[in-house]
Amino acid sequence: MKRLPIISIFIFVASLLSVVNAQPPISVTPVTSVPLPWGLSNLTMIDGRLYANQNGVLFCATPTDGVISTLNPDTTVARLCTGANYVVRNGGDSLFYFTTAETTPPYSFNVHTNARFFKNRHVEIKSWFRDICHPVFSADGNTLIFASKGKVGLDGYDLWCSFWNGKRWSKPVNLGNTINTVGDEICPVFYGNYLVYSSNGMPGAPAGFSLYAVRIPQSSKVDDVIFANYVVQPLPEPINSAGDDREMAFDLKTNRGYWLSNRNGHDQLFTFSGDLDGVMLTGIVSDDHGRPIPSVDVRLLASGRLVSAVQTDSTGTYRLFSQPGDDYCLQVSKPEFFQVAKTVTLIRPNEDLLIASQVQNITLSRLPFDRVMIFDNIYAESSDIELTPQAEETLQPVVNYLRDNPNIVAEFTLYSSQTDDEMYANLVIERRISNIQRYLKSRLPSDVRILFKNGIENGEKAPLDNVKDAVFVELFRK
Repeated sequence: MKRLPIISIFIFVASLLSVVNAQPPISVTPVTSVPLPWGLSNLTMIDGRLYANQNGVLFCATPTDGVISTLNPDTTVARLCTGANYVVRNGGDSLFYFTTAETTPPYSFNVHTNARFFKNRHVEIKSWFRDICHPVFSADGNTLIFASKGKVGLDGYDLWCSFWNGKRWSKPVNLGNTINTVGDEICPVFYGNYLVYSSNGMPGAPAGFSLYAVRIPQSSKVDDVIFANYVVQPLPEPINSAGDDREMAFDLKTNRGYWLSNRNGHDQLFTFSGDLDGVMLTGIVSDDHGRPIPSVDVRLLASGRLVSAVQTDSTGTYRLFSQPGDDYCLQVSKPEFFQVAKTVTLIRPNEDLLIASQVQNITLSRLPFDRVMIFDNIYAESSDIELTPQAEETLQPVVNYLRDNPNIVAEFTLYSSQTDDEMYANLVIERRISNIQRYLKSRLPSDVRILFKNGIENGEKAPLDNVKDAVFVELFRK
């Protein structure tokens, strides 16, 4: 089996996405940094316990609220199989499957039961397989996938597949050149119907190992697996990084995953919580001239509750991860710009992808100090005095800006299209001013200064004849 470099493992604390949701998106959970044994590899989760190999000895730890305090030698496993370097449970038959460092044919998996661990049983693997590692099973226990260097294959470690027919495992078949490359494909693990694995040979990928996901067909037919139209997808940042990322293990009961990465110059154990199968919403926030805007606050809300929040990077790009199937409110805001609030529906149109991608670019308009802002369609009819709900939403960026910038004065000027009856027009405008005052008062601190003008009463002419029922707003610095 391929030996990973001697490493010093520490639990790493990072921030992926901030979430407060019943089914949260991916988020790294802060944990205490604890030194772990040297030479750690072969991560796997069994019954809520994290197993790993340290230079030929199996260690395990039971995480407490996602925190691993230490890894200790597992004496139970040592009794089950002396020399075991990897252990996994098959949910289909409840047996433990071990790999051992056998150096001569026939290479095989050792199988043990909990009650009669002293009686071994072998999974027959042809002698031309060598360095067998990381056997994993589908949820029904009928599909076995492992990594091996065989006399056939694409080179290096490849992923192979075998089926249980009720009596024995079928002859392993190579998963093909969409999944396997001239590099190494190692560390497979099932995540529902998807296989997550590490590869260092994907075309166009950064040097070193990265984590990938591919949907494996649920079938007992070899042809269905060999000729499947696989779509391989890299896991998103910051699970993947510019360094080596490998050895993913999942605890499906607690919705948590663990993996090894050397992104910080030395290997560390990372952990995340949340569902991987979701939608990555991305986009670029730019101004009216198409220039990207950095440090913009981008928030995703569901039924008024914050789901996730990020800021755009130096290129104006944001990335938000969440679950599909709901209508979300995407709020985009930055001081001195109008806030944008859009309804977005996250969907996964292609089940072949573990993580769907959806793009929503946003344009923010800067709040002006050199021109009059015109808010049209404020009233449903020319005689209406109440703001429409859409009008309140339209005015909200101005309200937010005034709230956050007490050094600004806003002047609201109102007109009316009831010009044939000046008395009636004045009455409509005054009632409108009263309603806008009440609307702003309920949303702004008392020290915010706002001026109101009746355009007709002051003998002024509306800036635009065809929008006489609009609200005209000017901003001034105190």
